[in-house]
Amino acid sequence: MGGRIIGLPDQEEVALLEREVNRGLPRNCMFAPYTLPCEVFYVYAPDGTPVHACRLGREDGKAVVLCHGFGGNKNIRNLVALAQFLSRFCAVYTFDFRGHGLTPGTSTFGYLEALDLHAVVEEARTRGTERLATLGFSMGGVVVLRYAALYRKPDSVVVVSAPADLRASRAPGARLIKLLMGNPLGRQLASLRYGVPLDGVWKKSLSPRELAPLVYPSPLNIIHGLDDFVFEPAQAEMLAGKARGECRLYLLPDFGHAEQGYGTALLCILLEILARDLSVDPRQGFSR
Repeated sequence: MGGRIIGLPDQEEVALLEREVNRGLPRNCMFAPYTLPCEVFYVYAPDGTPVHACRLGREDGKAVVLCHGFGGNKNIRNLVALAQFLSRFCAVYTFDFRGHGLTPGTSTFGYLEALDLHAVVEEARTRGTERLATLGFSMGGVVVLRYAALYRKPDSVVVVSAPADLRASRAPGARLIKLLMGNPLGRQLASLRYGVPLDGVWKKSLSPRELAPLVYPSPLNIIHGLDDFVFEPAQAEMLAGKARGECRLYLLPDFGHAEQGYGTALLCILLEILARDLSVDPRQGFSR
């Protein structure tokens, strides 16, 4: 696991920087535009799906690719805030999964979405990225596990509020997902409820807990709320228990689920992860 990283900022410093970086970002809203300069573009997944993406931040060979959860997109307010904060430390890529935002197609709830992530990662590599982290929220967490297990190994894998086995989860949100996703009629209702077109044929795939050991040798970082109402904390512990090699588990109070957990505690953890796994200087973002 290694010792303490020298130079990590404290929570007060991180909170002050976050307010500075996102001072132009509206609060108390679900979706928001980026207020820092960013490049918007399309890349193409291996199956031909055009994936709408954007890039912002430093040009230093280190990058983070952020993956939103089901029903969201790259303009979820807290995802925007996170991308803009991390852009002070490295390059940041965000994008819309198929069937979400400005990316066409139908959602497969994490199965073919790994191809969308693959396209964005390869774009980052062609732009000179040497060290790269993938970070996913909820369904996005399942996608980063699937990508790291079955495709190219990132230098760091971070999953936030992801399940280990949806079938075994007992939380209220998981029960609703199982009810909606388990049959064609339920998926039609889910499409109406969440505004996301869902694939009519459900893809059978490895569960996250089966994918977790295949992430090795990439370090696996698992962040989860103790109060998560969609996937209970035991899911995160199960996921960590299946991992091989280096695995770090962070269980946080008053976190909620996925992007809801955005705040100083999450930012401090992510800076520690990026310092360990990508050798990002945790102080460089504090100087202009």
